[in-house]
Amino acid sequence: MKNVRILIVEDERIIAMDLQLQLQALGYQVCGVAADGAQAIARSRKEQPDLVLMDIHLEGPMDGVEAACEIHRQLRIPIVFLSAYAENATLQRAESAMPYGYLVKPVSPRELHATLQMAMVRFGIQRQTDEHLGRIGKAMQAAELDVWEWKVDADQMRMFSLADDAPASAGLAADESIRHFLEQIDARDAPAVEAAVAAARDQGCGMDVQFRARTGPDQDERWLLARARCFDEGERGRRIVGVLQDISGQRRAEEKLRQAATVFDSTSEGIAILDAQRRVISVNPAFSLQTGYSAEEAMAWPDISPLYPSTHGFSHPDPQTPPGDRKLWQGNVNYLHKSGEVLNIWESISIVPGPGGGIASYVLVFSDISSVLAVQEQLDYLAKHDPLTNLCNRRMLQDRMEYELAQALRHQKMMALLLIDLDHFKTINDSLGHGHGDQLLTTIAARLQSGVRASDTVARLGGDEFCIVLGDIDAPGDVDLMAQKLLQRLAEPVRLEQMVCYVTGSIGISMAPADGLCVDELLRNADQAMYGAKHAGRNRYCFFAPAMQKAAEVRLQISSGLHQALEQGQFQLEFQPIVDLANGRIHKAEALLRWQHPLHGTIAPAVFIPIAEECGLISKIGEWVYDQALRVVREWRNALRDDLRIAVNISAVHFRDPQNPLRWLDKLSRSGVPGEALMLEITETLLLDADRKVQDSLDRYRAIGIQIALDDFGTGYSALSYLKRYRLDYLKIDQAFVRQIAEDPRDHALCEAIIVMAHKLGLKVIAEGVETPAQAAILQACHCEYAQGFLYSRPLSGAAFADLLRNHNGSMPGEFPPSMRALPAA
Repeated sequence: MKNVRILIVEDERIIAMDLQLQLQALGYQVCGVAADGAQAIARSRKEQPDLVLMDIHLEGPMDGVEAACEIHRQLRIPIVFLSAYAENATLQRAESAMPYGYLVKPVSPRELHATLQMAMVRFGIQRQTDEHLGRIGKAMQAAELDVWEWKVDADQMRMFSLADDAPASAGLAADESIRHFLEQIDARDAPAVEAAVAAARDQGCGMDVQFRARTGPDQDERWLLARARCFDEGERGRRIVGVLQDISGQRRAEEKLRQAATVFDSTSEGIAILDAQRRVISVNPAFSLQTGYSAEEAMAWPDISPLYPSTHGFSHPDPQTPPGDRKLWQGNVNYLHKSGEVLNIWESISIVPGPGGGIASYVLVFSDISSVLAVQEQLDYLAKHDPLTNLCNRRMLQDRMEYELAQALRHQKMMALLLIDLDHFKTINDSLGHGHGDQLLTTIAARLQSGVRASDTVARLGGDEFCIVLGDIDAPGDVDLMAQKLLQRLAEPVRLEQMVCYVTGSIGISMAPADGLCVDELLRNADQAMYGAKHAGRNRYCFFAPAMQKAAEVRLQISSGLHQALEQGQFQLEFQPIVDLANGRIHKAEALLRWQHPLHGTIAPAVFIPIAEECGLISKIGEWVYDQALRVVREWRNALRDDLRIAVNISAVHFRDPQNPLRWLDKLSRSGVPGEALMLEITETLLLDADRKVQDSLDRYRAIGIQIALDDFGTGYSALSYLKRYRLDYLKIDQAFVRQIAEDPRDHALCEAIIVMAHKLGLKVIAEGVETPAQAAILQACHCEYAQGFLYSRPLSGAAFADLLRNHNGSMPGEFPPSMRALPAA
């Protein structure tokens, strides 16, 4: 039932909101919510809903039954009661409102949907039935008669009513000649009436003729029926005496009967007319089409009973039924098709009253709703299952978890929740296409289903995320074995048409009651455990530990705090000089982001930058850093050093949108800062899987003088091929190699090799983390050009860095180039 508009009448807001969400999820349109009876009537008049869902006990002077009666009386809108009370007194009062359903709280979405659907079907059928019965009822109204007399010899016409002192209902002029009477007849019918009058006068024939007449220039056309006979009374002469009946209503009724007969024959609902003994009088073609019985076969039955597989007693009306209400019964029944098939039918039986208030006949109207119920069953299945894998969906998982959790608590056992996420599924989906991705998910779902017990629940939560509920667990070791088995099944190769694909999974496990006593808590903890399995290297399982929840809370606090940090100016930049080892000159400075949290103090970039990348804020933060760096370098180049260059770290996310580099170049142009004033530091991770867009963006930056440095070289997934493919300016040796360069010959050799390789490729080298003169001396001896570290300066605020440039004339104090005397004795 799409686009069905429902008005909710409920005085408890929480219940009303829950009903509204359920109805919207089922596809209904909630046109309003009322809290008392007066509001319900007013909103019904205004919104004209298709159905009203009415609570019986409402706040205010008018309860739900009274409001429903008024809505039914004024608007004829179907009512479905939804109440927590089902005692006989309440039910009897509710019947007076002619409800189309009665639900007792609490009610499931399935029951609610089915009741509303049936109510709308019933209302539609009832409305059509009432229309049909109305036409038939109007056609059965009696006509009034006028008496007319024509004295032939005296040519005197008289007309009078059978009722004393009542005017003639026909409205024709009386006490006139026959000619005057004929002049009032429509010219189309006058010849036939004249011929009938002449035949009665001359031949003594009975007269029975219908004709049209107008009683005034502004009057509607009226149909009259004249019946008469000629009486010869000898000396008193001849008289023609008869009756005149206004049959305009009858003619209209006949027209409506013809329309009703057309409806009777052409409607898709089956109709059967039964006499008072329930014998079939007549049926329409739809009856035969839906039941398989011809009209002759049905009328040969002793009663209607062969149509029902079981007894259906409706021979006596309910004593509670008001006298004017012709409806005897309506509801869902089974019919027995001629072939033996059982049909699911919605049936409405009405009474045609006879003389003295008895039953003259029954009108039975029905429709086959088997297809409707089949669709309902299908919709109910789809509402609880994933359409791709046919596994349970999140909604059904909730129900199964609640059940298993209750069983575990009742029997003092454990329940396990396994949350499974496929590793690198996005890569498979993007490279092979969504069709193969769906095929892979279907295969994985089948493996998971076959790998658990029949009593266990396997669900797909969405994407490549699955969930398994294991009930009746005696010991955690049982879950260990199950998780190992599932990892083995997941790791088996999957054949997709002409290719073989390998996929693994990460499993997070939470146990009840140890890890939670409610569904949401168990899901949340299993998600944290799965997150831990991912970080531990994937293709493994991990049980939930309380520390995971604490880590998740910290991540959430940092994620939430990042939004406020941007808005409230909690970020600031510090600058660390990059020194020329040959002369101590400060040519460059790296801009380092710092977060000064009002409660937690300084938060390190290593903590919040990964979280910023996860929550999508890294682009905004990078934009802020870039804007601040432009402002600062413009001021310093104008006031202190016109050859100073600021290095800015840039995230790989920046290159996903090709408009970002264009926007940065535009900002640079508008700021008045030359490209030679900037250096962008990128990581090996960006270059490892980079496409043509990254190379184009880097080329645009270098074309206007911006230098590119490869940061933390040697600590990532090093692939020397990208040093050949991409045009860079600097390699930055990570401090992990510099820290032990004076003590560990291997670190010494690695640094020297990196420097030689960089020079062969035309790159200059910056060493990070230089903290001792010995380290500086070795690097200078290896012909490393630049150094950065605590030996020269810790990161400084903008003002402190400017003072450093002023006080030392742009150079660092000390011995340059570093003396080899700083080396420790061998």
